[in-house]
Amino acid sequence: MSSLFIGLKGYLKKNIKNNEKILILISCGLDSTVLFDLITKSKYLFNKNIYYLIFDHQKRSEGKYEIKQFIKFYNLSNKNLFLKKISLKNEVKGFQEKSRSNRFNFLYNFSKKRNIKNIFLGHHLDDLNETFFMRKIQQSGTAGLSNIFSDNYKDLKLHRPLDIYSKKQIKNYAIKKKLIWFEDRSNLELDFTRNKIRHFLYSNDLFHKINSERLIFSKTTHIKPLYQNFFKRKLDKIFEIETVKFNNLTENLKFLVIQLFYYEHRYLFKKQIRDENIRNFIEILKSDIQSGKEKSIFSGKIRVFDKKICINLT
Repeated sequence: MSSLFIGLKGYLKKNIKNNEKILILISCGLDSTVLFDLITKSKYLFNKNIYYLIFDHQKRSEGKYEIKQFIKFYNLSNKNLFLKKISLKNEVKGFQEKSRSNRFNFLYNFSKKRNIKNIFLGHHLDDLNETFFMRKIQQSGTAGLSNIFSDNYKDLKLHRPLDIYSKKQIKNYAIKKKLIWFEDRSNLELDFTRNKIRHFLYSNDLFHKINSERLIFSKTTHIKPLYQNFFKRKLDKIFEIETVKFNNLTENLKFLVIQLFYYEHRYLFKKQIRDENIRNFIEILKSDIQSGKEKSIFSGKIRVFDKKICINLT
């Protein structure tokens, strides 16, 4: 019995009740195929409670054929399989980010309608290291480097049980089990930043070094909830700000608290917060907001709401 199978079954028993519904996102590629195989062969969940969702980005002419072949090979033509077409025609710049936003918006509505709270994704160890390195290039602070993937999207729980396994381990499992999957040729195209980073890390044999550094930052996750001492949720996108407590912090701590707040809610934003946005936020919180009008900050407004100083994220 493989270490992947043992690890996956242990993960399910620890994190999911066997009568719960789950949704597996399938790309027909290697990673999600292995995830699909491990979950279904574990026999831990009732088949009727396992839902499958395939996104067709319509970027490759062969994509439609691959999806049909995948469904046929794994006999997935049942009521729990769903296919969603994503239309971003002629998009190159920002395609991956826009595609991700579209997927998660649909995913949320899809899951809420069916009372599904647990979403399974095929991200693995190489994905973690690539994202970490990308954040380093973008000069992310501790908040971004210690919190690579969000565990939640709104009130959905995101599960990545393969994130402790390398791409090589996952591929070895797939070959041994004689699985069928399809390679997306766009993953080799250097038009996308992530593909360039993947190529750079592999060609320079940097994965071990990057992984070691990422693990150091991952141990600082205890700082993640720090922002909750200063930002209290009142409504869906409205948070009360404890301005007195916040303004008593040092400038460096203020910067970190705002970074943590935005990283925790980054699924709401179309772009990443910049250092000048944070500095602007800090200066506004030093002013007399109670007697003034609402003030604009990154992706929102600060104003008095129910006699409390609040940020309303837009």
